[in-house]
Parts: sequence; structure tokens; C-alpha cells
Amino acid sequence: MGQRTLLRGLTLAVAAALPLYGPTAVQAAQSSATAAVAVCGHTSAQPTLQRGSTGDSAVEAQCELDLATKPSRYTPIAADGSFGAGTETRVKEFQRCAGLGADGVLGPQTWAALNTWAAQPHTCATKGTSSTAQTTVCGHTDTRPTLQQGAKGTEVKELQCRLNLAMDAFHYPPLTIDGDFGGGTASRVIELQHCANLSADGVAGPNTWAKLVDWSSRNTYCTPPRPAGYAIDGLDTAKYQHPGGAPIDWKAVRASGAEFATVKATRGMNVTDEYLATDLQEAWAAGLAVAPYHFYTGTAADTGAAQADRFIAAVRATGYTGQRAGDLPPIFDLERMDDGSGRCPTYGTVSDAKAWLDRVEAAFGRTPIIYTQKSFLDDCMGSTTAFARYPLQLADYRQSITQPPVPNGSTTWAMWQYTDAALFPGVQAPATGDVFNGTQADLDRLANR
Repeated sequence: MGQRTLLRGLTLAVAAALPLYGPTAVQAAQSSATAAVAVCGHTSAQPTLQRGSTGDSAVEAQCELDLATKPSRYTPIAADGSFGAGTETRVKEFQRCAGLGADGVLGPQTWAALNTWAAQPHTCATKGTSSTAQTTVCGHTDTRPTLQQGAKGTEVKELQCRLNLAMDAFHYPPLTIDGDFGGGTASRVIELQHCANLSADGVAGPNTWAKLVDWSSRNTYCTPPRPAGYAIDGLDTAKYQHPGGAPIDWKAVRASGAEFATVKATRGMNVTDEYLATDLQEAWAAGLAVAPYHFYTGTAADTGAAQADRFIAAVRATGYTGQRAGDLPPIFDLERMDDGSGRCPTYGTVSDAKAWLDRVEAAFGRTPIIYTQKSFLDDCMGSTTAFARYPLQLADYRQSITQPPVPNGSTTWAMWQYTDAALFPGVQAPATGDVFNGTQADLDRLANR
């Protein structure tokens, strides 16, 4: 839906690292490889270090400690190459996290565990607390030139390291810190820019650096601000929320406070999302109000009814009837083409869209919800008022507004998709986040409760 279909395909079709905990990580480190790894890109020399040590190995250790402990909300320490009291304390904290003897000395066992934890996210049993933000957390350079794909060098290493510290590693798999600004780094810059509501061009300029330095220096990750005044949260999912085939833990999603989910069912004439059957049923079983959605493709004339028939068959096979307690109305995703062109659907018409809506309404006895944007209906559907009777799920990621603009003829909206960078426990990739325009009782009525 909206940017979620396109952007998730462009930037999130990568494997997410799954969490490991405590002593299990030590076993993994010991059993994987004994070769030292320069996770931060300073040096692979990893001698025993203790209070008073200095040099590149100390910088590497401090940087890796920051990467290893930030997922547990520890504020990064200074990566200045001087192993002082603060570094010793953080080594002890890490050793306790990893189930090692907490002596504050970085010996072979601690290095092995640290290499593993810094490269792949893990969680400490004890959470960190906020402390003074440090200006030097990666230790490569304090210069921040404009960087883009193709750049190489120390400044790129600093960028990659800070991106790993700024973006939640359980949702954004850590980048390799190699000083090579390739496609993966460009995609991560775009994801940061989306999260921070910056122009998403993949170029690390002054504004991007400023946001990056801020988020990487504190004990929190970049999180898009949630619209104020709306108490009920939801999310939208498709195959892109399953990186590497990772399942969604819908019980964890529900426990986080999410109340509703829209799940991709079909696209056009020939695509069924491979996670439809599991996600729709498991989200419903976990207690979320659920709605399947169809992405309309106007790539051939007069296919709306046929697309509807395919959608109806696919969602009925999951047990969705539209009438169960917890069933929201089906959703019709009406937007620009998802091929990256931003064009209006070539053969998309109001009458073809109505053919889908009428067929699905007759099948389920529910008035479908339309997912769209006012700008799309203005540009591609002649500012039609033909959809005025349908509930709306509107996409608008601007943080400068308090509600999305409604299309001509409509007076209100039901759901607002406000970001494509929402983080939900149980989902191993960012998802699009929504708020509901109403009370819990209103949502319950819409979901047959």
C-alpha cells in the first residue's frame, strides 16, 4: 500500500538477524570461529586489554562495545582509544550480559563474544539506562562530508557504523563496516531519512548527518513520531515483513498494544502473498482486528471484477468471512503503479475500481475500505467523488500535519498510515504504522465485536 509496497521491496528484501541471549551467544562465539574480526573496521589485532590500554585495538573494542550493548539500551561510550574507567565499566556490563566473569579485562573469551554481539544483535537480561551522549562513538573520523553511492574511505566507515547505532538492529540488519558506499549503505541511508522525515535521496548530506549523529549517540533508536491525539495503533504487513523467511510473532505484536492489522492478500491477477494464510489467521487468533487487502493493478482494461474474484477466493481460503468477530472490512489498495515509475495505473478507471468494490461487497456483505491518497485520486481519477461512501485508509507520511487530507466528497477517514518505518516487537523488519480515527468501541463495531 502506498509507499509500503514499493519501498519494502526496494530496501527490505534482506535477511534480518534474529536475537540471541546471554550465555547462548558465548557458545556461538566459541563454536563459530576463533579468528579475530574487525567488526568496526579499525583493526583485527585483539590483544588482551585492560584499564590503561590505548591505541587502535582500544578504539575497536570501544566501538564494538557500543554496537554490542546498544540493543539493550546502553548509551554508547566514547570510542577515543583510551581504556579508562568508563570503558572498564562497560566491559564488565558486557561480560555480565554474555555470561562471562566480570573482571573488566578484554581477554580472548570476551573478544570472541564481543565480535559476535557487535556483528549481530543480542539482548542483555539487564537493560541499560540513559547517560550523557558521546560525540565520538565509532572512532573513525569527526569529518562529515556529503557522501553518496560510490564513495569509499574512512568517512564511509564512520557513516556505516553510525547507521548501525542509529537504526534498531533487530529490524535493520547491521551493515558491514567496510568503507564501501554500495547499494546496501544507500538503502540504509534512505531508511534513516524516512524515519527522520528527511528527503529520501540516499545521500548523506548535512541534514542526514545531523540526525544520524543524534540518534547514534544516545540509547534510543530512530523512531518516527506517532501522530498525537489518536489512541489506537495498527500495522500493515506483507512478505517484506518476513526477511529471510522470519515469521511474525503476532502475540508479541498484540502485547505491544497494536489493535489492528491489515495483511496483504493479493496483487492484480496473479499474485497471492505467500504469508497471507499464516499472517491473517495468526493475527486474528492473537486478538487483533484484521483486514486482508488487495493491490489493484490497472495494467489491462476492465480487470477489476476478475481481480476481485481472485481476492475473494484467496481470503476465503484463510477462514476470513468478513463476519467473524475480529474481521474488519476488506481493503482495496488504490494507488500509483508499484514499478517505481510513480505513474497512474495505465487502465485504471473509476468504473473498474467500482467493479472490484461491488463484487467484494456482495461477497462479504461489508462495505470495503479504500486505501488511497487524495493526491492520487486528484491526479489519476479526476478528483472523483465516486468513492465518498467508502471508509478510507489514507497514506500520508508528513510529520507537519495533524491528519491526512481527505479526497473530494469525503468528510472523514478511518485509518491513517503515517509511516513506513514503524517498529513492532515480533516483526523482524520495519512495517508501515497506522492510527485509527475513533475509540476502541468504534474499532470494535467495525470489527464485528
